[in-house]
Amino acid sequence: MEKVYSIIIALVVSFVTVTGGMVDLPVEEAPVQKAAEQVADTTQTVGYGRILFVGDSRSVDMFSASEERILGQSIDGMTVYCQDAANYNNMVTWIDGYGTDNFDTLVTWMGCNNFGDFSEYGPYYDGLIAKGKTIVACTVGPTVDECLLYGKDYLYYPNANQINYNNSLVAWANKRGVKIIDLYSYISDSTSIYANPEDGIHYFPQPTTELWNYIKANLK
Repeated sequence: MEKVYSIIIALVVSFVTVTGGMVDLPVEEAPVQKAAEQVADTTQTVGYGRILFVGDSRSVDMFSASEERILGQSIDGMTVYCQDAANYNNMVTWIDGYGTDNFDTLVTWMGCNNFGDFSEYGPYYDGLIAKGKTIVACTVGPTVDECLLYGKDYLYYPNANQINYNNSLVAWANKRGVKIIDLYSYISDSTSIYANPEDGIHYFPQPTTELWNYIKANLK
């Protein structure tokens, strides 16, 4: 028995000597913190440095047919934040939380949930450009009016709103030499991507990997 006690005491002494008697338990961090720590690994796209991508539900659909949000995940060398029903306020919250020091280029596919109004985006993008950031903006994809549910969806998501937003976005970008990825035209002309006939807003087939590949191809 004395021998057992001696062994236990020896193990305790050894533990204290090696660790100082303290054990650092893992701490669960917020997605923003985790994503920021992965910045060093998100440099695969040549010429744009560290890329932060933000989008709404159509962006979620590029990666998953069932998820509602993707927050801080590294996908193909970009850190991705997107969520169903996301709008300008969500974008600003994500960027502020992620930290402007942690990315060089912002790629956005936003605007559908701002109902044709680009007015808040321009000044915000200007502020990022003033900080030395590169902006790449995707035009909002089309909606199909005859497929929209009458009532709220019809009022807020008619294709005219997408056109109004895109016209303002392109006019702003042309004055500043900002790169535009024209997803509106790509989707409109596509024979393989089509609007969900039940809502006229989202696209099939899901996940719409083809759209993500098109965005990546325009960043090379």
